[in-house]
Amino acid sequence: MTDWVAQLKETFQPHVAEPVQAVGMLQPAGTWGSFGLTEISPLAGMIKKRFNNKKAGGLAKDRTFAGTKMAGVVLTADKVYAFAVKPKGRAWKVENKLAEWPRSEVKFKVTPKKLTSLVEIDVPSTGDHYELEATTVSSAKEMQQPFLAEIAK
Repeated sequence: MTDWVAQLKETFQPHVAEPVQAVGMLQPAGTWGSFGLTEISPLAGMIKKRFNNKKAGGLAKDRTFAGTKMAGVVLTADKVYAFAVKPKGRAWKVENKLAEWPRSEVKFKVTPKKLTSLVEIDVPSTGDHYELEATTVSSAKEMQQPFLAEIAK
């Protein structure tokens, strides 16, 4: 069995100067819902994805034909980082850094739902607001739980 938490920390550690405390793998809020909607009406699903992407603020993107672009949100003692990531086999490939904030300036709000937890990220000093979701079903729950617990503090 894969220790996803350890594997995620190892994947992101070379990209940050401080020890990684937790990592969350997030997609635009509403991604699961738009997947179901697309099965009923592709046009309605496409419109919903566009709306979801806008709320994600560029940290992640639900693409119609190329799959979902994920954000790896990394917590260290002093910073919060967001990286663009993509699946690579049974692991993740870090593509580029999208954002970096002092941890003291970032406010998180977590709202549990059926298949996911809504993760809202606010950076009051810049006025930035991001709405993403963490998948919390099956083995993804085990992977996401340490991150969600850390940001709920």
